[in-house]
Amino acid sequence: MSLTTSFGMLLIVGILFGCGIYLVLERTILKMLLGLLLLTNAVNLLIINMGGLSGAPPIIGRESAEHGDMADPLVQALILTAIVIGMGLAAFVIALIYRSFTLQTVDDVDDDTEDVRVAHRTRIEAPDYEPESETPASPEGPYGPPVDGSDSDFDESERRANGKTQRGDS
Repeated sequence: MSLTTSFGMLLIVGILFGCGIYLVLERTILKMLLGLLLLTNAVNLLIINMGGLSGAPPIIGRESAEHGDMADPLVQALILTAIVIGMGLAAFVIALIYRSFTLQTVDDVDDDTEDVRVAHRTRIEAPDYEPESETPASPEGPYGPPVDGSDSDFDESERRANGKTQRGDS
C-alpha cells in the first residue's frame, strides 16, 4: 500500500499548527481556546491526510484485487473520536471563560504574585533549606547548579535591587 500525500495539504496543516501555537501563547483565554481548536483541526487534518487515498472505501472484501487501494478505517475512527474530545474540551474552556468573566469581568490571565515571589527567592529562603547539610561538590563546567545558596536565575545586582543581600537577609 503506497501512501501519497499532498504538499498543499501539508502546508495548510503547518499554517494551522503555527497559528494555533501562536494563539495558545496569548494571554486571553478566548485566544487560547481558538488556538486549541486550530491545533486539534491541524492534527485531524494531518491524521486524515496520512490515512490513505481520499474517496477510497474503508473496507473491501479480503479476496478483492483492489485490496491495496482501500483507506484505513482506523484513521476515520480516530478522527471521529478526536472531534468529540475536541468539542468536549472547547465546551469546558467556554465554561471556564464564562465563569472567569463573571467573577473578574476580564478575559486576561495575569501572573500569579506568589509564583513571581517563589521564582525570585534564594535557596536559603526555601522552606526545605537545611543549613547543617553538607554542600555538594562543585560541578564541572558553568552549567551546574549553584552551591553557595544563591539563585541561578538572578545575579547579585538584581537581588540588591530587590532589597536582598547574598544570604537572603533584608
